[in-house]
Amino acid sequence: MSIATENKSLPPTFAANTSLVRTRLLIVGGGMTAHQLCRQLVNSGAIKNFDVTIFGSESRLAYDRVNLSRMFEGHGETGLLLARRDWYDEHEIEFKTNCVIKHLDRSARKIVDDHGNHYPYDKLVLATGSRAFVPPVPGSDCEGVFVYRTIDDLERIHHHITQRKATVGAVIGGGLLGLEAAKILRDRGLQTSVIEMAPGLMPRQLDRDGAARLKQHVESMGVDVHLVRRTESIKTNQMGQLTIHFGNADPINVDVLIIAAGVRPNDSLARESDLAVGPRGGIAVDARLQTKDPNVFAIGECCSFRDHIYGLVAPCYRMADVLASRLSGQEIMFQGADESAELKLLGVQVVTLGRVIGESTNGIVLAHRDDQSYRKIIIERGKLVGAACVGPWESVPQIRQAIAKQKMIWPLQRSRFLRTGSPWALGDALPISLWPADAIVCSCLGVTRGQISQAVIDDQTDVDEIARVTGASSACGSCRSLLCEMTGRDSSSKPAAGSKTMLAASIVAAVTALLYFTVPAPKFATSVTDAWRDIDVLWRNDFPRQVTGYTTLSLTLVGLTFSLRKRLQWFQFGTYAFWRSVHAVLGVLVIISIAVHTGLRMGENLNFILAATFLSVAAVGSLAGFASGMESRTTGATAMFIRRWRPRLTQVHTWLFWPLPALVVLHIVSFYWFADGGN
Repeated sequence: MSIATENKSLPPTFAANTSLVRTRLLIVGGGMTAHQLCRQLVNSGAIKNFDVTIFGSESRLAYDRVNLSRMFEGHGETGLLLARRDWYDEHEIEFKTNCVIKHLDRSARKIVDDHGNHYPYDKLVLATGSRAFVPPVPGSDCEGVFVYRTIDDLERIHHHITQRKATVGAVIGGGLLGLEAAKILRDRGLQTSVIEMAPGLMPRQLDRDGAARLKQHVESMGVDVHLVRRTESIKTNQMGQLTIHFGNADPINVDVLIIAAGVRPNDSLARESDLAVGPRGGIAVDARLQTKDPNVFAIGECCSFRDHIYGLVAPCYRMADVLASRLSGQEIMFQGADESAELKLLGVQVVTLGRVIGESTNGIVLAHRDDQSYRKIIIERGKLVGAACVGPWESVPQIRQAIAKQKMIWPLQRSRFLRTGSPWALGDALPISLWPADAIVCSCLGVTRGQISQAVIDDQTDVDEIARVTGASSACGSCRSLLCEMTGRDSSSKPAAGSKTMLAASIVAAVTALLYFTVPAPKFATSVTDAWRDIDVLWRNDFPRQVTGYTTLSLTLVGLTFSLRKRLQWFQFGTYAFWRSVHAVLGVLVIISIAVHTGLRMGENLNFILAATFLSVAAVGSLAGFASGMESRTTGATAMFIRRWRPRLTQVHTWLFWPLPALVVLHIVSFYWFADGGN
């Protein structure tokens, strides 16, 4: 665990402010960590004890740096904001943008901005983050050379590419930021190269084999990868391009160059105010996230805890959570944080969990390779302590939990991992809280586990309220038990309304459709005295055929009412479960009606196409209905599997239906065109 609770009374400086005078809490830095601190103070209700002011050096409110590359994917700048201005106003948090703090006077307990304004404080939090590191390479200040850190950086890159009509780009740095920057260039249509000094991509996270597999994936996306390249200089040639010179390879020419060679903590305020810094930089803090000044704290990428600087968002958020709890009056200590990473780089899933493979000196390393992914696990004393993968791996949540709990991996599980890539069978139960964030919980509306988790984080613990906010369970209701599990309510699996009818109807529909291909069509009577002639008149006479045909058409049209109830907000007659059950039962009646109409004969030409389409719609619909009926009756990996496939089956069911209207019209027209009224 990364948070520990002590059984000590709180120091007076940390006790919640119960007087009418609010504590002046100043936060230097307007990034993700600062926002998380404020959000946690709001969630705990402690915000009412503080006058909070945030000082952000950028022109924007706090935004999502992790997903910076999505800015030009339709999200826009507003879509990256962690909260709008009215959220800060609602909670009386003053957010000053374009405000750079230049000086910290600890003795006077005040800070000074770049315009000379003084701001006194009772408590000060330094959340200044980090800055991009630019290696001391001659020419790194040439036009067309950029760093990749902020929205401003991204806009400058975008402007340069557009203005120069750039076609070739490169990134120096093959780590997390470098691959994200490469995605930006590739998505803009540039021929892109990644230049890395180490012998593999992501050298801090992956071993040689994992880095080699990642290189294959990245190159398959059309990005060139140059390893063990030592950049010596950058020059502008006569064509206005940048020429990158290497000490051990031929130079390359590009129109735009992004340097993503790591970051350095913004600790200048601490240095000039005589606060201690770590050996690699960063503001030194203890387990209370307190500097040597009891009124000054530091969180996020700017601080050094036990001589270690955390560069991922999850540990920074954990620091913010701990400090918010302490400011709220809880005696909680920061004991470090898990630096596991689960990322998607250039469309490739990259995961590192627990102990890094290179750090294990006496562990057993098992590897599994297939066409899609490369996976490794580390076992020490029979327990799972680390893992890494490049490519898809559905067992990641279970792996993460097993590492956290130091679970035993038995010989049979090791053998299964080597054979299948997972120590566990598909059906092993998996709590919804450990599902991937993009796992579908509500198949009807496509609501993910991540969206529901965010609603829970936002203090939505009532199942009905979560349904209102996210839409989950508001349609068919089959995922309601999962919402109960997420909120800690009674999570006993209760079948959704109408699920029994759905299951029964789907099974009957599948069996009835199967009869078409297993039961021979009945023969016509061979004599006028044959009693069978009174039955086969259904297929010999035009009038009975019209009756059964229009009956089939009517049942189909009524069944389409389900689509109206699902898609039109103004159509609220009857519950969703009612219309879903009606749709399923009518589907069975349609198949029976078709059997009566055709005498189990597929027909020829147009009739064959029409019958095949009807049966295909029914068959896929029965599978989708069966999945719908089982959704609320399953848990764990099986539930994940069903919720992943149910919307796909429903989509295929819909696609197959679309030709039916035209085929039915042609069938009716041809019937009357060629009808002779004979018997």
